[in-house]
Amino acid sequence: MTDPKEYTWCFACGKANPIGLKLEFERTEEECSATFIPQREHQSYDGRMHGGLISTLLDEVMGNYLYIATGKPAYTAKIEVRFRQPVFIGEKIKAVARLKRKKGRLVEMTAQIIKEDGVLAAEAEAKMMCEGDL
Repeated sequence: MTDPKEYTWCFACGKANPIGLKLEFERTEEECSATFIPQREHQSYDGRMHGGLISTLLDEVMGNYLYIATGKPAYTAKIEVRFRQPVFIGEKIKAVARLKRKKGRLVEMTAQIIKEDGVLAAEAEAKMMCEGDL
């Protein structure tokens, strides 16, 4: 693994972005993960996290799996999200990404949003293009 550059204004992980999510990612050989607790400003219908932000978490954890591995950005070419359960405001969730397969710079990833009780809230599959090799 490399020591990647920090993008301080990234909406998902940037520490300087005042409206960002400020995610902190952890990576092992098998997966990348981040925990998050949605607040009132992250809701759509009362008490429920906005689906677009759930999609953002899934996309970001997959991209960061690759970014931490290579130190270079990866761009989402295609993403498919399936929502299974609502995520409630104030509920701690974990986003987890895993590598599915790779062919050159094109990489297929999977990700899940898992509630603290182990229930699967959402999942995604994506094709991502890396600027560098894994």
